[in-house]
Amino acid sequence: MLTSTRFASLAAFVAVASAQSLIVDNLCSVDVFLFTQTSFGSISNDVTLAAGQTGHNMGISSNWDGAISVGTGCNSAGSVCTTGGPTWDGVTPYSRAEFNFYAVPGSVTYDISLIYGFNVGMKITSAEASCAQFSCGLGELNNCPVPGPDPNLNDCYSPCCSSVEECAGGALPAGGGGCVNNAGPGPNSPYYYNNCPNAYAFPDNDGAAGYSPADYVDYTCNNADITLTLCPGSTSHLTRRAFSEVKGKRGLDIVHDEA
Repeated sequence: MLTSTRFASLAAFVAVASAQSLIVDNLCSVDVFLFTQTSFGSISNDVTLAAGQTGHNMGISSNWDGAISVGTGCNSAGSVCTTGGPTWDGVTPYSRAEFNFYAVPGSVTYDISLIYGFNVGMKITSAEASCAQFSCGLGELNNCPVPGPDPNLNDCYSPCCSSVEECAGGALPAGGGGCVNNAGPGPNSPYYYNNCPNAYAFPDNDGAAGYSPADYVDYTCNNADITLTLCPGSTSHLTRRAFSEVKGKRGLDIVHDEA
């Protein structure tokens, strides 16, 4: 017999299991502008977070699939920015986090993309601690091969560009550019994938089209309660095999190495 107490406990469990949210914490010393792009579903757009502001709920729908790009030095509309906008194509550098809550209901696939450059560090975490925590604090190195335009940041132009001028048409121009066929590595991709191995340093950094290195840059988590932290002050160095071994020891599902 299902008592009222047991029913309440079950209802609480279901609510926790189905919780889905995307929270953004801005730990940066500067204000940021969040520009979102959507393939499916809905999310807040053109959001400004003050330096140090935390706990902002992006109001995603259950089927949202898209990306959050970060601008700095922006006005409230994002029509003028020092990094990122208004074109959001790599003419000025920006960090980008990508999420797919659509493909597998109740789960989310996520990654950090530095294809368009870097302006603020990022970390993606889930309420489920066993899910991969990807992070990149590239700006702490202060040795970018093509430094960006924001004097308040150690920002860095796209790995597809060997100079500021080469990014003038965007990081991935229609006719192709410094990243081979707009898919393979660019002239500065090694700087990115050597220092932030869990972030995309070129479009095919996951090896789907046969380019190498095929790094551990995306992950599907069965808990869709997600936090994106900006300027986390850390960089992850996870590998598929090492992460699989840790998960196996915890008695959880093993993520098999593709090699």
